Amino acid sequence: MVGLLDVLGAKDAVIAGHDWGAPVAWHAALLRPDRFRAVIGLSVPFRPRSPMAPTSVMPRSDNAQFYQLYFQTPGIAEAEFERDPREALVKALFAVSGDAPRAGAGQGDVAMVPLNGGFLTGMAIPAALPAWLTQADVDFYAGEFARTGFRGGLNWYRNIDRNWELLAPFAGAKVYVPALYIAGDRDLVVAFRAAWTIWSRT
Repeated sequence: MVGLLDVLGAKDAVIAGHDWGAPVAWHAALLRPDRFRAVIGLSVPFRPRSPMAPTSVMPRSDNAQFYQLYFQTPGIAEAEFERDPREALVKALFAVSGDAPRAGAGQGDVAMVPLNGGFLTGMAIPAALPAWLTQADVDFYAGEFARTGFRGGLNWYRNIDRNWELLAPFAGAKVYVPALYIAGDRDLVVAFRAAWTIWSRT
């Protein structure tokens, strides 16, 4: 992000990020307040560095594991998603959207992957694409993932503990620039128990 500011010739900027982009934005503001004068995080709140490696506190059970643990072993999630990139994208995008039907107040298993299945297990393809997702969108992204594969994005998950190690000098550091946090009432990140289990342990 600092490199992008340099290329654009910008002295500083307000940075905003959603989902995985939110931790990028939060850490940009944390590490370089001289370049990022304010920060906006959507969906994922700021979390100070935890005393334990993130994967060590992710939920596991006898029959399921947190989805980020499922992504750790190279090749497994890639094989699942790359069998049919179009289907994988439609299933995943709809399942985590506010339009997907919810079981009710518990919603505790949303982020868990069955040990005898995969990330897409149980996810349905909607009868019609929701208003926010066009066939042109699906065609474009499915084409790109068919060309590149899914490994690049999945490798971000595989570096969670490495990034945690690199942030050791910033344990206890706080974001001091003006900050805004926004989450929707149907946002799964704030709805599933697994996330709060992790945050409460860290």
